[in-house]
Amino acid sequence: MKVPVSWLRDYVTFSRSVEEVADRLNMTGTALEGLHTLGVSPDGLDSYRIGRVLTREQHPNADRLSLCTVDVGEGEPRQIVCGASNFEAGATVAVVLPGGTLPDGTVLRKAKLRGSESDGMMLSERELGLSDEHEGIMVLGDSLPVGAPLSDYVPISDQVIDLEITSNRPDCLCVYGVAREVSAVFDLDLAPWPGIEPEPTGEGTVDEYVSVRIDEPELCPRWSGRVFTDVKVGPSPPWLKARLVAAGMRSISNVVDITNYVMLAVGEPTHAFDLDRVAGRQIIVRRATEEEPIVTLDGQARILDTETLVIADAEKPSAIGGLMGSEWSEVHGGTTTVLMECANFDALSCYRSSVRLGLRTEGSTRWEKGLDPHLPPRALALVSQLMVELCGARLVPGTVDVHGELPEPPVAPLRPERLKRMIGIDYAPEEVTRILTRLGYTAENGGWRVPTWRAGDAVREIDLVEEVARVAGFERVPAILPGHEDVSGRLDRQERLRRRVVHALLGAGLTEAVTVTFSDPALLDTLRLPSDDPRRDAIRVRNPLGADQALMRTLVFPRVLDSAAHNLAHGRPGVGLFEIGNTYRPSDGEVPDQPLHLAAVLVGDGAGFFELKGRLETVYRALGVELAVEATSQPFLHPGRAALVVPEGFIGELDPMVARDLGLDVAAAVLELPLEPLFDRVVDVPVYRDVVSFPPVRQDIAVVVERNVPAGDLVAEVRRAGGELLGDVQVFDVYEGLQLGENRKSVALHLVFQASDRTLTNAEADAQRDSIVKALTARFDAQLRS
Repeated sequence: MKVPVSWLRDYVTFSRSVEEVADRLNMTGTALEGLHTLGVSPDGLDSYRIGRVLTREQHPNADRLSLCTVDVGEGEPRQIVCGASNFEAGATVAVVLPGGTLPDGTVLRKAKLRGSESDGMMLSERELGLSDEHEGIMVLGDSLPVGAPLSDYVPISDQVIDLEITSNRPDCLCVYGVAREVSAVFDLDLAPWPGIEPEPTGEGTVDEYVSVRIDEPELCPRWSGRVFTDVKVGPSPPWLKARLVAAGMRSISNVVDITNYVMLAVGEPTHAFDLDRVAGRQIIVRRATEEEPIVTLDGQARILDTETLVIADAEKPSAIGGLMGSEWSEVHGGTTTVLMECANFDALSCYRSSVRLGLRTEGSTRWEKGLDPHLPPRALALVSQLMVELCGARLVPGTVDVHGELPEPPVAPLRPERLKRMIGIDYAPEEVTRILTRLGYTAENGGWRVPTWRAGDAVREIDLVEEVARVAGFERVPAILPGHEDVSGRLDRQERLRRRVVHALLGAGLTEAVTVTFSDPALLDTLRLPSDDPRRDAIRVRNPLGADQALMRTLVFPRVLDSAAHNLAHGRPGVGLFEIGNTYRPSDGEVPDQPLHLAAVLVGDGAGFFELKGRLETVYRALGVELAVEATSQPFLHPGRAALVVPEGFIGELDPMVARDLGLDVAAAVLELPLEPLFDRVVDVPVYRDVVSFPPVRQDIAVVVERNVPAGDLVAEVRRAGGELLGDVQVFDVYEGLQLGENRKSVALHLVFQASDRTLTNAEADAQRDSIVKALTARFDAQLRS
């Protein structure tokens, strides 16, 4: 929201610097985006005067130049050469004197143009930064005093406070709303709502000009309008153009500019219809029919659906409710009768229509946040005043105002003890009353009646606590930690274990990533998931940001792969990333199941099954849990290079064909597993094992088994048969060859025997080894290789 300071001062008078005002607004929750100076530098305003053209003659040496004498209040007129032709002698004009600096930084000097001296310059609106108009100079009203400072009558210099307004504060999406904030922060009087009702001078009554019917009161709780006759459409006065430009909008015509001005002033978007173009002079607020066409004011042909609210006439839509009007009801140069709309639209309906149609306007950004249904009468008063003053219009008596029962704003409690306990400050009752009163609250029944423009946001006691604290100043809150008797903060078990996993993976050389939780439906096919795979049962996003974000993810690793690919594309030879995040599955309740998953990827140099498995072993060691893997297959993993991480995870190298479809032309290894089952296996109180000082006896054996026997099963049987004397067992080699026989393989195992109370003899170790070999032979038909 761009707030011109000159406009802000119309509603609240302050002596503090603009920088201080902007800083205090920033500290009270209205975030400051920046401060800008528009137009002429404040230091050079003395060079700008109101002048009157005394004579205008043809330049003796140039067909397109005029030689003028201009009175600027100095006694003797100045000679000025001008190239414009839209004025005559007697015109009141804007003049900059030699030495003055133009908004673009040019310093004006006395000059000779085609042999004639020019002692100043008559200005166009574009040269003053008021609009893009530059076909002629700016002609002012004849009543302005000659020689007076131009800045006293035309806003040629202004500062703009650029604010970021949060979605819960649509009341601050207008200059008057920001002025209310300034009033409360600095304890200043706020001017009454802008707009003085003019005397109706039009013929007949409004009901004779237009009829209104609301078919969808849920989507349009209120529709108000007034009719103006004898309207003269033309350019807006310079002050209005300047304010619109400073607020980030362009000038179109006086009627359209009035609608934008009112929206910026009081926050109510309004729309002007050429009533003579409204078929049947009927306004029907209804849903569009399926595939109903409309050409909007931006010249785009659009096809509507039944979810879109339209403001229709007797034949066709005249506007999309809350978004934009149609070309066929547009106000133009020949318009003489105007229907001015001030309505109230449902926020969610406007937002959905805006997304579906790809149409976002200044009005829609306000409607989608929810506006005050009590605001239209105030906006109509200001619209009517400006239409009469700037367009010479005649207001037809009466107002169309169709609505049901308007919501009554709530009364919220505010207990002093609650305020003190929440903020830590014993605010004086007078300060609390002053702040809330300045913000528009009224004391009632021991609480505070919420103003209608805050009824959608400030409804609880805690909301009023926030109002007082932010306006009084958060910097006053004491920087003292709460005592332990009130609050004891600590990490829960899951977060402690989660951090242990993160630290282990960071220590193993991986980098943590955070990716979006949305997924592309096409990914399910790319991963070759079968039709009955439960990971295809994904939750669909109702209003996705794009087609590639239409589902909530059921797997985490694909988005981590995307991030790794992005790093590879920027020159990294190899990338290792991990993420801990939620996946989403449908459930019987209102909230989906959200299991927490760990996903990790290695891509490029150093990527492989065993390299990634080593990182996973680091995690398991950090948690004090034994890692168990089994041979498995996944449709997206390389056959023979994949394993099941017991009980529910997987690890393996990506199938090259799947990797290609994902845009990867290098090796990639991935793993993913749910963390809750893993955390359930973590022992919170580890059991101490005494350090054994007696030396171990190490022996190696190699057994030949069927090729399909998992090495993990061999290790498990060795541990069972080895008894208490077996300290450790590791697989250090797997060999396959023709000499072993068809479908046979050799698995080499390193055995460590150790006793806690003595040094083992070789005979004792040999006996344990023989027991292990017998157990392997009995279960797997293993043969000991010599």
